[in-house]
Amino acid sequence: VAAHASLLFCDERTSGLSATDAEQCVKALRTVAKRLGVLCFLVIHQPRHEVAQLFDSMVLLTSGPGRMAYCGPARKAEAYWQACGCPVPMNINPTDFYLDTLTPGTRLDRSDDMVEAFEQFLRPHIDATVETALSMSGPTAKEMLAGCGNKVSAGPYAVPFRTQLAVLLQRKATLTARSPIALALPLFVPVLQGLVVGYMFLDIGQSTKMIRQVMFAFCLLTMLCLSATMSLVVLIAERTLMKHEASEALYSEGASALAMFLIEVPLAFVGAALNVLIMARLARFEWELFRIVLDWALLLFFVYDALFACIAAIAKDTKQAQAIASPLVGIFMMFNGFVVSRADAPAALSWIFSISPNCYAME
Repeated sequence: VAAHASLLFCDERTSGLSATDAEQCVKALRTVAKRLGVLCFLVIHQPRHEVAQLFDSMVLLTSGPGRMAYCGPARKAEAYWQACGCPVPMNINPTDFYLDTLTPGTRLDRSDDMVEAFEQFLRPHIDATVETALSMSGPTAKEMLAGCGNKVSAGPYAVPFRTQLAVLLQRKATLTARSPIALALPLFVPVLQGLVVGYMFLDIGQSTKMIRQVMFAFCLLTMLCLSATMSLVVLIAERTLMKHEASEALYSEGASALAMFLIEVPLAFVGAALNVLIMARLARFEWELFRIVLDWALLLFFVYDALFACIAAIAKDTKQAQAIASPLVGIFMMFNGFVVSRADAPAALSWIFSISPNCYAME
């Protein structure tokens, strides 16, 4: 309905509903058919009389084998049954009576007679109508779309990339603004971490204890590494939704990835920047050293953010993504030149220092 389909197949949509709920359901389908010009094909078993009156056309089938007994306007079915010698009794639901006469083996079984009447009186008119319709060549799907006045897209998507991106950006921004957790995790948590850890290393920038300053840098970089893992859950959850919607050609994968990048990355960057600024401010570093710490810390954040985005794209689910990310983060954190130095590392593993972002940031 949302995609303005021309035809809806509804197979037993009223099964399990009460008579009142079934009537409301059929009324809703009738509203869709009339207002949107959609052909609704509904399979229904033994409807009440008020429900049957909502249908424009009705097809009645019998079994043993399956045969058509009536195909025509619903309002003319009762008169047709009377013309065939089966008048509907008083105070009887007409639809119940139709089914009783079309069910083989029942006391009121007239299925063979009704099928014969259909073949004799209704089928010739239906066949003639079908032949007339087949002889008339209508417009193609592309011609019908062009006739709507809108530009027809040659690709699989109904709207251009910029429209996809604009709608996805608006949806992502709206959902993020409505969710307190979506704002608290990337912003409030880093600020809280910066205050706690920064207070632990208060005025360390003015201290002469070199080992304490190195520990400060180690804690700062470690928190940036671990904070980036929060994006894994969000990325994989968004990817699952994107796969379902992209499979319906609602938008391209590139538009979804770019919309997520434009919302999630700035939020995470602001949180990381606040974390570093608060810790460096509490440590009271000199301006030149403060600028170096800020630059390398934020560069490390972008490296890990890109790394985890790559892992989220490769992994099947969150559990697999964490299984891939944990060893990488652990190895890079150990081979940072402080926990394991170049001089202490085995020669066979010395190459890890060349690819460890933590090592470059610590140096």
